[in-house]
Amino acid sequence: MSKEYKGKAVVGGVGTGKVKIIDCSCPEFKIREVEDSDRELGRFVRALKTFCDNCRKEIEYIEENIGHNEAVILNSHITMTHDLALQTELISKISDGMCAEQATCEICDSYIKRFLGDNNDIIRQLYLDVLDVEISILHLLLGIDEPEVSHFDEDTVIVAYELTPSIVAKLDQEHTKGIVVDKGTFNSHGAKIAAKMNIPSVSSVKNVDRLVKDGDIVTVDGENGILIVKNED
Repeated sequence: MSKEYKGKAVVGGVGTGKVKIIDCSCPEFKIREVEDSDRELGRFVRALKTFCDNCRKEIEYIEENIGHNEAVILNSHITMTHDLALQTELISKISDGMCAEQATCEICDSYIKRFLGDNNDIIRQLYLDVLDVEISILHLLLGIDEPEVSHFDEDTVIVAYELTPSIVAKLDQEHTKGIVVDKGTFNSHGAKIAAKMNIPSVSSVKNVDRLVKDGDIVTVDGENGILIVKNED
């Protein structure tokens, strides 16, 4: 026996593998008082430079292994960080004594809220790109690693509440047999990358990251928008 969960078809195809749950939420941090705002600003600038350097390496990989249009998506993340209005807001908050982590979250979250409030789904899905930038910069500021997804030892199905474009682009193309998320549509940049990588994908499976656990054997039916969970009994 098996159990089926209905979602929405995003990328066609059928794939089976072991579940790996990915957490694409922002890492937690402690809000702290900043005594030297210039030093704190320098810490943020160094993290931002590292983010852009890492992003350029990812763009080169995507250009070579996935496609030009998909590489352009990540290039837009660099462009986003160079936005004058965004930079001015960040510098202002840090100069006023806010720690870099809090400033990054407050500014990025304001843009995410703006995108999510749009009536156009294409525009609305851009929130994942802002989230992508926010998560990456926070990881750099906090000195912690992002999830490792570039190599799996066996066929794997990625399960997440939501999935950012850069995570999708890093997925082990040989062993990633499917993607299932709660949030996101075929208009998201992550979905467009998954389509180019021919990874069957399903969205809108409510609480999917709680319905299954790491190691469960599942099948992703991207044609019909269904997640099939094998019953161990």
